[in-house]
Amino acid sequence: MRRRTVGGPRRNGRALARAGGAALLVAGLFAAAPPPASAAGAGLPGAYLAARAAAAREDHAAAARYFAEALSRDPDNLALRDRTLTYMLLIGDLRGAARVAEPLLSADPSHRLAALALTAEDLRAAEFDAAAERLNDDSDGMNRLVAGLLAAWAEVGRADREAMEARFAALEGDAMTEIFATYHLGLARAAMGDLEGAREALSDAMRGGASATGRPALALAAVLEMLDRPEQARTIYEGALGQEGFGRRAEEALARMERGESASLLVRSARSGAAEAFFSIAGALGADRNATVALLYARLATALRPELHEAHLLIGEILVSEGRHAEAASAYATVPRRSPLFFSAEIGRADALMELGREDEAIVALRAVAEAESDSLRAWLALAGAQRRTERWEEAAAAYDRAIALLDPVEERHWSVFYERGIAHERAGDWEQAEADFLRALELRPEQPLVMNYLGYSWVELRRNLERAQAMIEKAVEQRPDDGYITDSLGWVLYRLDKFEEAVPHLERAVELKPTDPIINDHLGDALWMVGRKREARFQWRRALSFDPEPEDAERIRSKLDRGLDAVLREERAAEAAAAAATTESDGG
Repeated sequence: MRRRTVGGPRRNGRALARAGGAALLVAGLFAAAPPPASAAGAGLPGAYLAARAAAAREDHAAAARYFAEALSRDPDNLALRDRTLTYMLLIGDLRGAARVAEPLLSADPSHRLAALALTAEDLRAAEFDAAAERLNDDSDGMNRLVAGLLAAWAEVGRADREAMEARFAALEGDAMTEIFATYHLGLARAAMGDLEGAREALSDAMRGGASATGRPALALAAVLEMLDRPEQARTIYEGALGQEGFGRRAEEALARMERGESASLLVRSARSGAAEAFFSIAGALGADRNATVALLYARLATALRPELHEAHLLIGEILVSEGRHAEAASAYATVPRRSPLFFSAEIGRADALMELGREDEAIVALRAVAEAESDSLRAWLALAGAQRRTERWEEAAAAYDRAIALLDPVEERHWSVFYERGIAHERAGDWEQAEADFLRALELRPEQPLVMNYLGYSWVELRRNLERAQAMIEKAVEQRPDDGYITDSLGWVLYRLDKFEEAVPHLERAVELKPTDPIINDHLGDALWMVGRKREARFQWRRALSFDPEPEDAERIRSKLDRGLDAVLREERAAEAAAAAATTESDGG
């Protein structure tokens, strides 16, 4: 029976605010230097060509290495230096980037990337006077939001409270800029010992739209604990439970409170505050837009604060979104086992390993997470999903059992869990359990098109409930008219109901939508044969064979090409009758 699964990448909400203002964060960041077209003509050795090739395939580490080698042979080539700087920052080599950036900024004081690299290195090295000087109000080396946040944190490093407040106050304008400024003002006040002022600013940030279950909330809760308001803090932590990443931090905080241990600030120094600024911006950009710039900011965050594990998770997510799964797996692997985010990182690493074809490694990792986090719905669903993708159907069904046992209460949004377990049961040959799961999914989300299609198609294949299956699939097609699989299901149920003339146009439409699917082409061939268009039918069967069908399907298609569909159907009916007679005789004995 055809597999009709559905899936998609998970997206993690990491932004303080997603609405508006993203262009401000990226404007002109990579627009400083012309392309190094002259480099190849300058007689540089193979390093330059290797760098170009690495850049084209988005291998940032190799590109950084080869551009640096080419630059060592032509140090006065500013365009080549610009490329080297970019790739060094994209791999998180801040010290190397700072060395490359100095001549660029000397040649062009408005070079944004060079100014950013040198400022970040000043902050990393606790050279706060130098950082503040670079970030004076007249500087146009960086965009206003980035410069303002970093300048304020430099003032924290200089212990200049008044200047810090003034820097944040200057960041006003659009809503997102003000949320960033207010959030970081709260962090900075806390780092400088003003807990009541921090509480006020962090509360304002949350009222302004900062995440009520993310890092601003966790920062506020820690401050409330220090102000001896444990119940208010507990309420915030409990609200964050179940949220990806942040939920683990909240669990850790609640367990710590139970042990009677004191809270610690989310940010305790100017350097970690600057890292938080880079991470905040990277999270606002996210993995699905401006991914390269988001990656650069996230790398800067980890360069300043390697223990900022949320940034490593974001790096992994960005790399996955760009299809760079080996690098993503390495990024996730940097999160240590002692971190409360270790299990989230392991799930991300396993997803990347799956994409690399290292399925056994991925499942071993996911099983370890699920067993260690036995009450984690996400862990069991991740394991079940990986087992389903690798067609370990019985194991997948068992993992879904564990996940469903954790659903308390079962809600409408859980329809997909029952749907996916139904697929696992169906593919494992347990139709009774599969049908029950599909029907349960439809109880939770009536007329869900994916469920209606899978259940309806399964009934068609089993030659059961054909009229009900037709009505169900027709509703699915109404909702998803451009889904080739669902359109094929409608054509095939009509075929099973001997409505061959009606079936053909739906199957032709399905082939238009999914032209290389072997089963859909095979179905169209069968329908064409039944309406007398036998030459076209044979053409479709040959097409189906060219698209690498399953061996059993391929054998049947060849039989139809050799002897025609009528002969194949007669043989199949005879075999079914003989099997039924043998069963009856065995039961009677």
